[in-house]
Amino acid sequence: TFSADELHLLRAAEDQIDSAVIQGYARHKHLQFTRELDTIYRIDRIRDQDLPFSDMLNAVLREVLSTIEAEMGFVMLYNRAGKQLELRASTPTDLFQNSADYALVDQLVQESLDKGTLIHRDQVGSGIHSLMCLPLILNDQVIGVLGTINRVGMRAFTPADRRLLVAIGSQVDTAIFERREKLQLRRVLGRSVDPRVMERLLANPDVDILKGERTELSVLYADIRGSTSLAEETEPELLVEYINDYLAQMTEAILSHEGTLDKFVGDEVMALFGAPFPQADHALRSVRVGLAMQAVHQAAMPQWRARGVKAAHIGIGIATGELIVGEMGCAYRTDYTVIGRAANLGARICSVAAGGQVLISQRTYDLVKERVKATAVPNQNFKGVDKGVTVYHVTAVID
Repeated sequence: TFSADELHLLRAAEDQIDSAVIQGYARHKHLQFTRELDTIYRIDRIRDQDLPFSDMLNAVLREVLSTIEAEMGFVMLYNRAGKQLELRASTPTDLFQNSADYALVDQLVQESLDKGTLIHRDQVGSGIHSLMCLPLILNDQVIGVLGTINRVGMRAFTPADRRLLVAIGSQVDTAIFERREKLQLRRVLGRSVDPRVMERLLANPDVDILKGERTELSVLYADIRGSTSLAEETEPELLVEYINDYLAQMTEAILSHEGTLDKFVGDEVMALFGAPFPQADHALRSVRVGLAMQAVHQAAMPQWRARGVKAAHIGIGIATGELIVGEMGCAYRTDYTVIGRAANLGARICSVAAGGQVLISQRTYDLVKERVKATAVPNQNFKGVDKGVTVYHVTAVID
């Protein structure tokens, strides 16, 4: 039997051991929490470096593998156009050369998406002895999956590893979501708005800007009169040079007034005012731009005539009304554009504008009549309109 002294020693040790265990657990949790915060901080730093998207994903993945001590890792992102996951980053780059391994990973990836939570498996296969998959979900939308394979020095990932991956995922999904929003804005609007406007959009990212909404806008069309005969009578190289210069000058006039370049259709230019940012003076801006277009074009024509381009005046039509504006198209191509009666009316007004004229619709005139010099042009007949329409020939803005 144990002696009384030994029992007393055991009780004394118990008093120390239980407090040591409690302190040990507390220290372990504190170190784990500190490690998670440190990892989140480092990933946040990567996000703030404004790296190209693929470089950012690879940098994050390297940080994940270093922190969790995994041999391999991958990021898959959900392609909404193709409605499937796509491998966007992996370490090593030949991670899925083995089709059997890929099929196994794909199975567990789908399971993690179906359950909406982290999935971990041990003793998975010969090449993969441990695996974690974390779905990246933000605002109830699946963004992708973050995964790690084969814990270094162990046969399985620990609970601490799993907590770290969840903590990392909370930063990665936000970074991916924000970056993809910015990429989408740059892709759709990068060539359509002034760089200053783009920076304002990126500083206040709101993907709803690209979704369809109904709002009152002003839409402008500018078109070269007699462009068919111009094309027939001008050398191709000279004509291309002339048209490119003309389109560049029209674009500069639009962007300098914070308008949005919708599209070019041949030599026709289409612009929006009042989107993507609301503009209380969208109608007046469009009129200012129309007059500026006429001025810069007329100033440029003498040098082009000297080079053999025949006189080519432009007609401009502007209409204002309620339009649906947003990103429209398909998986292969989209445009930020408008649909509605006012858009059709603007195109038809442009078609009857004589060279050098800026014609505006009744609604546009109602919004700017105190600020412009204009003459009514009644009884204009447009396709799809039952009765004659009055438009207004604007000659100046009153400042």
